[in-house]
Amino acid sequence: MKKDSRLIQEPDTDSIKERVNRITVKLESMAVPMDARVFSKDEYRKVFPQGIVKTPIGEVKIGKNQFSKLADKDDGKRQGLIGAMRQTLSDPIAIIQEEKGGRRAYIYIKSFISDKKTDIIVSVVVTIENSKVAISTYKRKKREVVSKIKMAGVVTYEKDHGTSPTNGI
Repeated sequence: MKKDSRLIQEPDTDSIKERVNRITVKLESMAVPMDARVFSKDEYRKVFPQGIVKTPIGEVKIGKNQFSKLADKDDGKRQGLIGAMRQTLSDPIAIIQEEKGGRRAYIYIKSFISDKKTDIIVSVVVTIENSKVAISTYKRKKREVVSKIKMAGVVTYEKDHGTSPTNGI
């Protein structure tokens, strides 16, 4: 475990309001520049040469349909997220757990500064055959992320505020 983080194994004992406030402050103060990449198969292979990213809670495989999802979803608006996907998975500000249909998902959350505004990127990771697999990455509004944090039963990981932020590159 990195010394600039805290890994949390148990349900949060913080109040929901404290948790939301703490993570929201970090999303604002720890935003970094996004690793902007040209959208191409070659660039995708450079960013994910083995199809695996080391994260604070273990290795995550990149789902086999991620390139096509980035190409097609949201009228192509996700094409600029190749670098951000790696940054979000390798150096998240927080990872929360969400249950959907009896299936646990890890939601990796990271903020980026661009044009004097903050963008929040989330990556969804599920367990498939005992492996963590990234199945989706997209931009979310602050209010949507705050809602997810409020609903989260567990904050699995939270980056410590006391260290200087990195961009995960």
